Formats: sequence, C-alpha cells, structure tokens
Amino acid sequence: QERLLKMTLEERRKEYARDYVPLNTIPPWKEEMKGKSQSDEEDTQEASQVKKSLSEKVSLYRGDITLLEIDAIVNA
Repeated sequence: QERLLKMTLEERRKEYARDYVPLNTIPPWKEEMKGKSQSDEEDTQEASQVKKSLSEKVSLYRGDITLLEIDAIVNA
C-alpha cells in the first residue's frame, strides 16, 4: 500500500493488468443534459442553483464499473 501511495499516476497506470476508464473522460451530468430541453423556468432560483451544483458533481456511467480508475467500489 505504501509503495502505491508513493507512485505517480503514470507509474500506477503501468501497473494495471487491463484497460481502464479515467474519470476525466466521463462528462458530468450538466454536459449530458445540454442538448436536451429542460423546463428550468418553472423552478425557483434556489432550486435551480441546487440542481446546477449537483449536475456539475454527478456523472452517469453505463458500463463495467470495475474498469473505472478509482480506488474503491462500495456497495451500500
């Protein structure tokens, strides 16, 4: 574990046994929804700010989650 913590990202990537999906290639929800029409006009300004904040932090990924370049997968 200490060895991995001392490695740079590029050094860690060389250790991977198979292909991976970097998180920076998964667009946030905000980007996904740009092309779709939304009825944000009906929402209050406060609600829209919350939606904007969450939509910048949340991403939707459809695929094998074991290929994501993350440290852990937790099942609630």
